[in-house]
Amino acid sequence: MQVMDSDEVAAVLGTSSPSAVVRMNSSGEGKASYANNSDFQRAIASVTRKARRDMAAALYRARGRPASLAIADLGCATGPNALLMVSDAVEAVLAESRSNKAGGVAAAPPQLHVFLNDLPANDFNAVFRLLPSSPLAAAGCLVSAWPGSFYGRLFPDDSLDYVVSSSSLHFLSKAPSMATENLNRGRVYVSAGSPAGVLDAYRAQFDSDFLAFLGCRAAETRPRGVLLLTFVARRSPRPAAHDCYLWDLLADALMGMAAAGLVDEGQVHAFNAPYYAPCPDDLARAVAKEGSFSVRTLRLFDTSRRRLLRPATASRHGGRDEEEEEEVARWLAGETAGTVRAVVEPMLRTHFGWAAMDGLFCRYRLLLEAYYRSKATRNKDDITNVFLVLEKKQHYVY
Repeated sequence: MQVMDSDEVAAVLGTSSPSAVVRMNSSGEGKASYANNSDFQRAIASVTRKARRDMAAALYRARGRPASLAIADLGCATGPNALLMVSDAVEAVLAESRSNKAGGVAAAPPQLHVFLNDLPANDFNAVFRLLPSSPLAAAGCLVSAWPGSFYGRLFPDDSLDYVVSSSSLHFLSKAPSMATENLNRGRVYVSAGSPAGVLDAYRAQFDSDFLAFLGCRAAETRPRGVLLLTFVARRSPRPAAHDCYLWDLLADALMGMAAAGLVDEGQVHAFNAPYYAPCPDDLARAVAKEGSFSVRTLRLFDTSRRRLLRPATASRHGGRDEEEEEEVARWLAGETAGTVRAVVEPMLRTHFGWAAMDGLFCRYRLLLEAYYRSKATRNKDDITNVFLVLEKKQHYVY
């Protein structure tokens, strides 16, 4: 996941304005760290695992089983998931290599170059400490770190074959510029009832960022190379209430803090999250406009934390009883608040200050619990993601 730290934000902005995402909570944050709150991102990645592995093996075959292959992860982050995506690709390519036997003898395995990208503040040393026990070390991969924003150039021309990114591209390079100050009063993101100008501003920022992302990857990826991208999305052109509930409830918690005099209300009105969940039309339009890639897969899927729960004992009615449902709602609220805090707390404390954070996320957890208990939204914690696979065209312009 690509995020900026406070120093990078200040360098870009010269102020404490949250125009860019600050880094996730580091390992020093303990229980609130991203490393301890990334199970849901792993669950999302597991949905696409077979397709990603199949694509890696197919690419290796289509390339004529080359002597080397370059694999990159954009937004690798730190923690237990940092090597997950590239390890899946490496294992698939090596399995395909072993399956090709001439005279009963397997061909020599390819030399695999693995490029790990995130912003400079990412703890790459922590990532490298995972290497000795990873499939990458066992395979003899050549592993390197490539710090920088994936909204700019990272790699040499025509150097990549297989590029993967998971749970990163919903974060924008900066918050959108609103035509009118405080247009998004009381909210921190697009809401189902937002003025049209708010959605237009977010869509324009995403379009600019995603076009830049595609243009850079077009220059860096070899013809017929593939991008496999998974990130938060939505199904309809206009966001539904559930598409926005995590940010709406966070805004409600902030406004509650403002009403209690714990944060400045003007700061809440001025805060807009650098985040956007696109609909399929947004994606198709940007890919067609940039022109270097063809769409091989564009698939939406929903993932729920409930799949991480061990099945509870069924009641006599064949499902969970009321007490069990209450416990699930509490568990979902705690887990969801922990994940959101690990990702967005640093950018919030840059804007609102350290002192507000414990109270804010206590209020947020209670609002989430009420949402998951409501008859209208009971335990409805599912998040829509897109799995977008793009193949670089043989002839392109960049």
